[in-house]
Amino acid sequence: MQLRHVLAAGAITLLAGPALALQAAQPQPHPNQAPMSASTTSSTSGEAPSFDDLDKNHKGSLGRSDIPKDVDALKQLRAHFGEADADHNGRLSPAEYNTYVAAKPPGAGQH
Repeated sequence: MQLRHVLAAGAITLLAGPALALQAAQPQPHPNQAPMSASTTSSTSGEAPSFDDLDKNHKGSLGRSDIPKDVDALKQLRAHFGEADADHNGRLSPAEYNTYVAAKPPGAGQH
């Protein structure tokens, strides 16, 4: 009976050894590296990025060219930019952007 336990333990060790070695060989993030945010990990996420994420030049407003083409949640905003631009100055203020994004149900830009 003890021989069976020893053989079973040996078999498990032999089978698990390569799996553990593969897991240890996978690259680990650097301890000082910040985790990736949702906006950098998936460009087609169903959630719209914040105004500040899009205002990369810190101008305080967004032009149509500042709205990424590859973010599903913003495809409708790109298509209807003029409707979101309530004061028709060709730029979206944080209030205009947030109003438009809040009014659209999640996934409205997805097909």
